[in-house]
Amino acid sequence: MLSQLTQVKGYSDLDEEQLQVLSLVYARHMETLQNPPEYAVDNIIEIDDDSKQNFVSITFKNGTIFHYTPDGSWY
Repeated sequence: MLSQLTQVKGYSDLDEEQLQVLSLVYARHMETLQNPPEYAVDNIIEIDDDSKQNFVSITFKNGTIFHYTPDGSWY
């Protein structure tokens, strides 16, 4: 999955731990959704790391933003 994100804005700013959070939590999150195609990797337009708040945020083409945390949760 991560190889598809290398061109997404913000990807190159992530450190190894943030990349791991992104990969693991995104996969768990997608398992819970009823309509995952709109949240497919191809629809991610920006990735933001927020070290102060301790999450990685993902922005999708539809405007939805999810925050993925190191403890495996999202909001």
